[in-house]
This record gives sequence, structure tokens and C-alpha cells, in this order.
Amino acid sequence: MRFCCGKQRSFVIHIVDSTNQEILRINRGFKFFGGNQCCAGICNACAHEIEVTSPDGIVYGYVKQKGSFLRPKFYILDDNYEVVLNIEGPLCIIHGSKIFKLLTTDQKMEIGNVKKEYSGFVREMFTNADNFAINFPVDLSVKIKQL
Repeated sequence: MRFCCGKQRSFVIHIVDSTNQEILRINRGFKFFGGNQCCAGICNACAHEIEVTSPDGIVYGYVKQKGSFLRPKFYILDDNYEVVLNIEGPLCIIHGSKIFKLLTTDQKMEIGNVKKEYSGFVREMFTNADNFAINFPVDLSVKIKQL
């Protein structure tokens, strides 16, 4: 499946705490045409979407790809499918560190960011492993932080 479907394949990520207890689960279903940011806004079949749940399946929210011609964009949605934050990626995402801005719902104020850190030429070229750093306000609601 990995070889045939590449980045469109489904996955489940289990987030664990320091005692190895699962605290969050991230699910993404298979989308045959998924990941095309140009048609993501036009066709729901093209937009990637992940679901963030508790280990026992209670939905906390979603992250959904937004249509864009120039830069990657995403909605952060709560469990009622209402937009709580927006994510806007960099204009050029070829090499080096990349900063994705966390924006308010009106997209006028940056409240934090997600930074993909550059890990060197060899690791970037020959692996799919990435490192990320997340910055957001301390007083941001815990429910939104887990999304």
C-alpha cells in the first residue's frame, strides 16, 4: 500500500505521554486524489483531513486542508466542525526550515506557529523523517492546544 499510494495512504498516529500511556490519536483516511492544494477548496475528495480523538474514540476536532494556489493552508476545526484557528504555510516549501503560522479565525493575527526544522541535507533528501516545534500562547485553551 505504501509504495502504490504514497502520500495519499491512510495512517494512525498514537501520541503517548512520558509513562507511555496513549493520550491522543490522530487518524487520516485514504483519499485517492488527496493532497492537491489547488483543488482542495473546489473538491472535498482532494482535501486531506485528519481527525484528532481520545484513545477511546471521543472526537476532539479536525484539521482540514484548505484550497490555495500559492501556499499550504489548513483549518483547525473543533468537534462541531467550527473553525477555531487557521494555519498558513510558507510561500516556498522546497528546502530549509519552514514556518506555518497559527492565525485567528479572521486570519488577521498570528498567535503562534509550527516550525518544520531543517535537519540537514542527507536526512532531508533520503528520509521522510521530520522534526517540528510548536509555539502557542500559554493561555490558549487546552482543547485547542490538543488539536
